[in-house]
Amino acid sequence: MRFSRIQSALWAFMAVLALGLAVVAMQKPVFGQETTGALQGTVKDPSGAVIPGATVTATAPALIGAKVVVTDSAGYYRFANLPPGTYTITVKAQGFDSLKRTGLIIQAGHLPTVDLTMKLGSVNTVVEVNALGSLCAGA
Repeated sequence: MRFSRIQSALWAFMAVLALGLAVVAMQKPVFGQETTGALQGTVKDPSGAVIPGATVTATAPALIGAKVVVTDSAGYYRFANLPPGTYTITVKAQGFDSLKRTGLIIQAGHLPTVDLTMKLGSVNTVVEVNALGSLCAGA
């Protein structure tokens, strides 16, 4: 009889331990432990077509220097590991006016999506002329 009480107690302990481990395994991650945020989005033209190869720059007082990424073939960009703060995003692409978005707030543990639409730029023609003056011998 003594053996069965010990065995019952052991089974009860193992059941409680298994239940406790199951509860711990189902917990959601705590975002308070993250110290950085991120930013992602797609760069498009006025018709909604994506703009691959656009240069996207993120700046903020909390950021040392600037972070620069280039959109992929789907016009997608992503900045990871951004310190929390207020950001300015600048986008440049050939054939489009530069775009500047200010006041974007990045919080730790968050990944906001900011899609950007660029306006068509004016076509600029640059003509470069290199001319050498004619050398004339004295007459």
